[in-house]
Amino acid sequence: MTDRREKFREALSGNERRIYGICCNYFGPGDEAKDAYQEILMRIWLNITDFRGEAQLKTWVTRIAVNVCLTFISKEKRKNSLVKSFSMLGYFEENPEDESGDSMEEEKLKFFREFTGRLNPVDKTLVSLYLDDTDYREISEITGLSEVNARTRIHRIKGQIKKEWEERYGTR
Repeated sequence: MTDRREKFREALSGNERRIYGICCNYFGPGDEAKDAYQEILMRIWLNITDFRGEAQLKTWVTRIAVNVCLTFISKEKRKNSLVKSFSMLGYFEENPEDESGDSMEEEKLKFFREFTGRLNPVDKTLVSLYLDDTDYREISEITGLSEVNARTRIHRIKGQIKKEWEERYGTR
């Protein structure tokens, strides 16, 4: 039992925020994210002794987190969105002279939620991992996509965000 506890602590060390961040990216902060987080912790606990070290522990933990979130989405048949702001993608620059900054941020967030809500689960995963500053090699290991495919899909998603924003609002 001690071996399991030590491995579990090691798995969570430095990964707890990442795991919860992934949950929030899929479900927003709230009960669904907390439920998914608890399920992820349980899955890690139950499977930690099976970890063979073929990937980095962080990658293994992240893959469990993503799979649990995808399972939650599938079971609930809900289209949830990520709750990261556009500024993280670098498409929208703040205008300090703009007095309506808060309303613009709200509009960006609303647009981003709507956009990501239309994404398929794999693309949601890609965006979530990208926003979490995960490198393409690790994204590839987590998703099973090649690095080139992951990079290409993320690039296309970013281009689509920009295109739809400009079609709707005319500017960056």
